[in-house]
Amino acid sequence: MRICYGYINQYAHKMNLYIFNETNPATSYGIGTYIKELVVVLKNSGVNVCVVNLNSDKLQIMSEEIEGVLYLYFPPPIQWSNELSEHWDLYHHNIVYWLQLHIKNKENLIFHLNYNKKGKLAKELKDVFKCKIILTVHYLDWCFKLLGNQVRLKKILETQQLVQRDKEIELLKDSFQIEKDTFQIVDYIICLSNKTRQILQDDYKINSNKIVTICNGLTDTTSVSEKSMLRQKFNIPLNVPIILFVGRVDNSKGLKYALRGFRIILKMCPDCRFIIAGNGDFDLHMAECEDIWMNVIWTGLIKKEKVYELYTIADLGIMPSFHEQCSYVAIEMMMHGLPIVCSTSAGLYEMVENNITGLHIPVIEYTDKTEIDSSLLAEKMLYLLQHPIEAKQMGQNGRRRYLNNYSSNIFSGNMLKIYESCWHSDDGKIKVLIVTGQSNHNWEVSHLAIKQILENSGLFTVNVAISPETGKIMSNFNLDFASYQLVVLDYNGDRWPEETEKSFLDFVEKGGGVIIYHAANNAFRDWKEYNRIIGFGGWEDRDETAGPYIYMRDGRLVYDKESYGCAGSHGIQHEFVLNCSNPEHPVTKGLPVAWRHAQDELYDRMRGPGIVKDVLFWGYSDPATKGSGRDEMAIFTVDYGKARIFHTTLGHAGNTLDNNIAMQCAGFQVTLLRGAEWAATGNVTQPVPDDFPTEKSISLRKNYK
Repeated sequence: MRICYGYINQYAHKMNLYIFNETNPATSYGIGTYIKELVVVLKNSGVNVCVVNLNSDKLQIMSEEIEGVLYLYFPPPIQWSNELSEHWDLYHHNIVYWLQLHIKNKENLIFHLNYNKKGKLAKELKDVFKCKIILTVHYLDWCFKLLGNQVRLKKILETQQLVQRDKEIELLKDSFQIEKDTFQIVDYIICLSNKTRQILQDDYKINSNKIVTICNGLTDTTSVSEKSMLRQKFNIPLNVPIILFVGRVDNSKGLKYALRGFRIILKMCPDCRFIIAGNGDFDLHMAECEDIWMNVIWTGLIKKEKVYELYTIADLGIMPSFHEQCSYVAIEMMMHGLPIVCSTSAGLYEMVENNITGLHIPVIEYTDKTEIDSSLLAEKMLYLLQHPIEAKQMGQNGRRRYLNNYSSNIFSGNMLKIYESCWHSDDGKIKVLIVTGQSNHNWEVSHLAIKQILENSGLFTVNVAISPETGKIMSNFNLDFASYQLVVLDYNGDRWPEETEKSFLDFVEKGGGVIIYHAANNAFRDWKEYNRIIGFGGWEDRDETAGPYIYMRDGRLVYDKESYGCAGSHGIQHEFVLNCSNPEHPVTKGLPVAWRHAQDELYDRMRGPGIVKDVLFWGYSDPATKGSGRDEMAIFTVDYGKARIFHTTLGHAGNTLDNNIAMQCAGFQVTLLRGAEWAATGNVTQPVPDDFPTEKSISLRKNYK
């Protein structure tokens, strides 16, 4: 995510940020590190920062200021029980009451929570203060109990009846509901991985408009240390391979599978050492080490400086965890240039690139258990030990990935951006950017019509980027796509600057929503990735080298690689019937399976290298209107990585907003609105309107609402 710091700092001094922490085991691990890093990157930003420590070890309410940051400490309740939520409700009520009395500047208040079961606290804060609340999801409670097994979670959530012995299941469902209630109350949710974001959308049914993915970041504290000297310090010869595990010693980290894999490795590499750095329940794993004690080193809980020394001397890092969000250990390993063998649990799958920065081991999910194949794990570890040059290259790649994705600078920019967005978010509306300004069509009319359609729905807030005129200097046409959830392309002119093209591809690759509108599929004949994104295109001298003809035949999609000829044409403008190919898609669900579109162009003879995902509507291109005589796609989605791409060939602009019948068609407007919401969020919440066209008659919205 890119950021304009000048713009942010314009508002930063007005922000009063309260970060909530809580004394528990998580504080010593990921959440504690997160808050420390957050404070570091915010200290000099102009944001007024206060860290609120709940359930602290202090005997009374205390405060202290350290380097410009205020720290508040609240002792635990005198009498409390984890089983009695009302005790905690009263405790949180008292916290809010105290804050109400002592917060002097109540403008632009942002409360940043870091624990999921704080719905009552969040609600009371919103009731008392005019504030915004952000929640960072560091973990999901069921992941600990089910070892991240989403298959088991879905089965449990679908269970309607509970018997007496299902007390644990009942508690898990209750915990899930408490988390869900919290997610619904807060204004913004920060997920540390895209997988978690998807879980919140799919399983918790949280509106994606309020969810953003921001990875953890760490300050670079690596140093040049002599490897041989450090090995002497740990009494390990230079030529002895070292495998390193860092983290809590518990079942969720998959350590027992790592130990079993290590036992296999010792048959091929008897001098190998396995260092386990972390605290926890050692008794759970001692049985795995009975006959390999001399090769396993248990450090227990050690200081960060010592852990960093271990990164320096190790040959590879191992992370067979069943669930991770955005692991600081993985970041540290990449920061130190260490290749990683890791599981495919949510966060690790996204963090570690298979065969580039490390090697993946699949997590095997059954309906009743979760496992990792120890022999496969051993195979991957042994491969890196036996291929040191390749392992070194993966480590170097990991270092670059750290700098590009997980450095403190990246983290700082992203967090400042979300804080600023709290007060400039247009009340949760979907943020849209229309790119226009050069086109062989009447873009002055089309982009205004699109803007009115989107904004009049009440679901979107729209900005417009207008390019320089055709042939003029384009070097300053730099766009920050990352600030938006949806990009609408109404453009087919000169190539964008390289920086803008890279920014657009980055936006798409990270799962951004895109609408390809009408003649935007004429653009950029020679831009390979753009042509994959649009699915198919026409004109601009496209021919068979641009890809096969793509059309419909007998309700099926055809990729015609045999026919030669130019790409892109349409008959005369006329009314035509559109037929639904996928009535269960969120965009089409509930809409008529056939409807009549107002006078418009029906594109035909289109070619492309892209992969069509879902054909939503198609129309017959009648030779009587100089068409192709084929069933041609009119509205469809494109399969391109994580992105949601909605492509409509409809909506040829008229001379004026008043004389603009194709875009005034209610069918065009409704499908555009539903496609926009789906592309931005993955869901469609809009009801089917009464004025949607029928197969026999068109319907117009001349006021675009």
